Amino acid sequence: MHRGHVTYHPRTRNRVRQDGALGLWDATAMAVGGMIGGGIFTVLGVAIALAGHLAAGCFVLGMLLAGATARSYAGVGARAGRSGGPFEHLREQGHAQLAGLLLWLLVLGYVVVMGVYSFTFGRYAAEALGAPVSVARVLSVAVVVAFLAVNLRGVVLSSPTEDVIVALKLAILATIAIVGVSRFSPHRLTPMADRGWGGLLLGAATVFVAYEGFELITYDRDDMDDPDVTMPRALYVSVAIVAAIYVTVTVGSQMLTPDATIVAQREVAFAAVGDAALGSIGRWLAIAGAILATSSAINATIFSAARLIRDAAGSGELPAAFAAQRNGEPIVALVAISIGGTAMAMLPGLTEVIAFGSASFLAIYTLVNVLEVRMATRARDRAIAAAAATGCVGAIVALVVELARDDPGALAFLIAGAAALGAGRVAFARRHVGPNDPGGVRPAAGRSLLR
Repeated sequence: MHRGHVTYHPRTRNRVRQDGALGLWDATAMAVGGMIGGGIFTVLGVAIALAGHLAAGCFVLGMLLAGATARSYAGVGARAGRSGGPFEHLREQGHAQLAGLLLWLLVLGYVVVMGVYSFTFGRYAAEALGAPVSVARVLSVAVVVAFLAVNLRGVVLSSPTEDVIVALKLAILATIAIVGVSRFSPHRLTPMADRGWGGLLLGAATVFVAYEGFELITYDRDDMDDPDVTMPRALYVSVAIVAAIYVTVTVGSQMLTPDATIVAQREVAFAAVGDAALGSIGRWLAIAGAILATSSAINATIFSAARLIRDAAGSGELPAAFAAQRNGEPIVALVAISIGGTAMAMLPGLTEVIAFGSASFLAIYTLVNVLEVRMATRARDRAIAAAAATGCVGAIVALVVELARDDPGALAFLIAGAAALGAGRVAFARRHVGPNDPGGVRPAAGRSLLR
């Protein structure tokens, strides 16, 4: 049963309050904003550290995989005819345990990206103040607490304000990238495979989390204007826009700044690139862009993930305590996602968090692609979805193999996190499955997940 009118993104809430529907621009802006929320500001240094001169190729491979997966999301959503398609279809087909695992992975993924965003905000804000790492950690906590307070009060940014934020961060990225590309010199990328082709694959798998965010618009499919047309177009356009920005920024950055400098300053790499492009003005623009992008992403992630957690708890997929509300706001879920994200931001290095985030979403996207393979009626749709699922699995394998060789600590973190998730899901399912309900967690009476 639909509990009132549920929206999963601040922009959607604004449009609903204005008795409007999400148009193509609204949906595209949501997806672009979600992907560039921490995106290139966070992973630029990591991509170049792993892939060297082939760093732009990491984002090209990511684009192909994200685009094919977006196609699967659009297909599943169209066949479902409502929001929350993948979860509902898995449950309807009798795969309650798989639906529950997908949900737990998604919640974990949002906790991880919250950590990435707040980590990045803290580092760039500290860079602006000339402050040490200890202050950066305080700022990472402070920004999450600030947006938690905002969300607990039920305050959302206006649509025009959101539009301005999206436009500003795109303009900052484009300005600095264009300066870099205008100075293009082939010898700066010679030899191409300076870190080896394995570095390209590892880099693509590791920084894939930069494409996370397009799936947010599928939760609000019911609020779109002509969703069968708007949602797929918004998904494809947003992935294309973001990929073009990532590739241009990466190449432009390597034209402006030596790879060694970017790698050495990977946590605030774009500030160094901005300085090389436009001097102190460019540095401040880069810092402002990172702060704007991560701030809006933290706010949207807290808002969306908390509602996902609340409704999942109401459907019996998470502990019932997470369904608690006050004045219509999911207070326990808001606090939980904030605490989890803050804890991730306290980890000593960014690479481990990014790798964990990428692996989480690659696993999620694998399941969605497999679902599209099972549901699609056209051979072409099944083939593309199967290729995307294979690509996601291949990326996870590449990530594990390369981390085992080059970064055992990051791999240990990844395995420990996956093991904890699996054990937690199994333990929860066993406690909540009745004797006549072997298929999985029983939904609460009259409720359907994400409805």
